[in-house]
Amino acid sequence: MRLSRTWISTALVFCTGCLLAGGLELSKDQLEARYRAKVEQTADGILLKSDTAEWDAGLRINPPKGQKFDFSGAEYLAVDVENLSKDRQMRLTMHITSGGKDKASTSHVDLPHREVNTGVGLNPGEKRTMRLYLPHAALFTAPEGGRNIKRPLDTSKINSIEFKMQWPFEPHQVKGLVDCRLSNLRLEGEAETDKKVTGMGDKYFPFIDVYGQYKHGEWPEKIHSDADLTKEHQRELAELAATPAPSTWDRFGGWAEGPQLEATGNFRTEKYNGKWFLVDPEGRLFWSTGIDVLQAHTDATTGRGHEKWFEGKVPADGVMPFTHWNLQKKYGKGRYEDDFYDTMSRRLKAWGINTIGNWSKSNIMLKGEQPYTMQLADFARDFPRLPNVKFYDVFDPAFEAKMGNILRDRAKEDEMTRKSIDDPMCIGYFIDNELQFGRIMEGVMKAKADQPAKQEFIKDLKAKYQKIGDLNKAWETDYKDWKQLADGDTVPKSAGYRKDANEFNAKMIDRYFELCSKGIKSAAPHRLYLGCRFVGFRQSKECQESAAKYCDVVSVNTYHNSVANVDPKSFGGKPILIGEFHFGTYDRGMFSASLCPVGDQQERATSYQRYVQGALVHPNMIGAHWFQFRDQPLTGRWDGEGYQIGFVDVADTPYPEMIKASREVGENMYTYRMNGKLNNSMK
Repeated sequence: MRLSRTWISTALVFCTGCLLAGGLELSKDQLEARYRAKVEQTADGILLKSDTAEWDAGLRINPPKGQKFDFSGAEYLAVDVENLSKDRQMRLTMHITSGGKDKASTSHVDLPHREVNTGVGLNPGEKRTMRLYLPHAALFTAPEGGRNIKRPLDTSKINSIEFKMQWPFEPHQVKGLVDCRLSNLRLEGEAETDKKVTGMGDKYFPFIDVYGQYKHGEWPEKIHSDADLTKEHQRELAELAATPAPSTWDRFGGWAEGPQLEATGNFRTEKYNGKWFLVDPEGRLFWSTGIDVLQAHTDATTGRGHEKWFEGKVPADGVMPFTHWNLQKKYGKGRYEDDFYDTMSRRLKAWGINTIGNWSKSNIMLKGEQPYTMQLADFARDFPRLPNVKFYDVFDPAFEAKMGNILRDRAKEDEMTRKSIDDPMCIGYFIDNELQFGRIMEGVMKAKADQPAKQEFIKDLKAKYQKIGDLNKAWETDYKDWKQLADGDTVPKSAGYRKDANEFNAKMIDRYFELCSKGIKSAAPHRLYLGCRFVGFRQSKECQESAAKYCDVVSVNTYHNSVANVDPKSFGGKPILIGEFHFGTYDRGMFSASLCPVGDQQERATSYQRYVQGALVHPNMIGAHWFQFRDQPLTGRWDGEGYQIGFVDVADTPYPEMIKASREVGENMYTYRMNGKLNNSMK
């Protein structure tokens, strides 16, 4: 994949009164303000303003009536975005689509409706370029059996260009949420025909080399030989030796030069000067920068059934653990784990990362050199569950016994959990990840009659209504008796049902958080309960209230370009830890960028800094953890997910842009947070 860009003649630019796109003149009537947004065309571009992030609020640029945009010859669609706000960080995404929603085809000739996007986070007054890598169908249509090679578009027939805020989470009305100028909308580069999938026939295969990398492309960090692996390793070791942890840190990564607070020997939370912080065991303010999934090797891909994809021989079991093989070569030994985790610990210090994030191996925690978080359950398989919903049956007596003793029971089984109870390096514990709180009542209503949660719900209904006829009147149903309700699996739609369901839903959620807290505090009252890692900030009132009541810290996984405008009243104003965020690109031979695609490696690094800067100025946020340490496999992990999201690639080679950005954050984050101003520089 080429790194250089060349301008092509089919530039799409803003001008007074019209738009030009590849020689196609567009009238200003094709600028469509969407859902309360305001759009104004000027000589310098287009002014876009919105006080809401609700779905589709923003700008749509339509092609001429009866036509489509043709971007098939370009590499990128790009636009310059300037944040006109003087005090607010903003986020914006650019989206394009092709195909019709009635399409069922999966061929690249007649594609179904698909959408791709890119995004940007901008500090006040900042101007940067948003670049959207164009996923031409000829480049991205999967070989037969491919799972993660997703979302190719028919780039010769683009329906529209939209600017909005994907996945809204801000309050419904925020004055000046978006106040920006869009200019110089253009096509850049030429389509990368050297990466073409369709039409190459057998010449395309194999397309994955012995190191797990894409064969038909080049980039600076690419490994071409075993000697490259060892050479890069020696270079990095010398770099790490010359780069100690930031001098402003104490031994925990807390602010050594900051105020001295009460030292309790454990991590705790405290609001200082109006902002929440963690406080480390020695009483220093601590803000958590972390990386998830710190493991020697993860996410092996499968080669069974498509052996011709791979340059190397596919093992009999079909498992292709490329990183494991690369690390064996890199360290020159079969059992390299001790060396790897020693290097990892040095990496974290040099990179300005002070926290071992979720799903990390005990090998690095046991070294005792960095604070860590642990997860006690990830939707525990042996705990009672609701049917077909990612949530527990919290009214099953077995759930109370299991969750109420989870830390004590895990400590009996696992050395690291046992050590963590009295280890000052342990910040605290997560329980679960991305549960389906919004589907709890669906699970209850569709459960069998003997499901404890359903029995509890019906018990509450009997106490309220006494007679089934009175319930039928309220719910607009026609159950013959309570048994028919228990045996049924339909979900009523009436307002009466929703009222009762909401009340029981709140009861379910409250019991869940109560028992999770008990499970930790009964064994380790001095440890922090870090919550359940919600999917985003748009959680129900019931979730927010119960989490605020029982969690010491509320954890949220959120994939956006900025979190600066999260409502400070969210979760009752409790401390918030970002459990997952990331940015990815297509410029390193990957077929899937990420949940937050950006243009290139430098933009990925800048996006990292802007995201963390937005979190640093937010009064409730006490940390942000990146998901994940390593890129996922080119052809996908166990579920097909294959994103370019790592601090290192499949060959364990760090991305220098990311390392530089994270180091700058680690060195300066405490003074940045105390200053509380959104400046581009961390210093």
